[in-house]
Amino acid sequence: MTFTAQQSRVDALVRMLGLVVLAFGIAMVYLTYGNATVPGIAPEIVTINYSLGLLLLVVGLFATFAKFK
Repeated sequence: MTFTAQQSRVDALVRMLGLVVLAFGIAMVYLTYGNATVPGIAPEIVTINYSLGLLLLVVGLFATFAKFK
């Protein structure tokens, strides 16, 4: 299967955006873990932040390693 230059650039752009989303997901989970015990933060917010961080991780991994036609 051969790709044109434009398809290769789009593929690279999607992979780069996938890495950015993956980095945001990792940062969100890490920062939530680090600040989960701070007084004044409701436990419901911590759960939502973990869920959003994991969702960003999954989407970022999918975009980074997906095979495109």
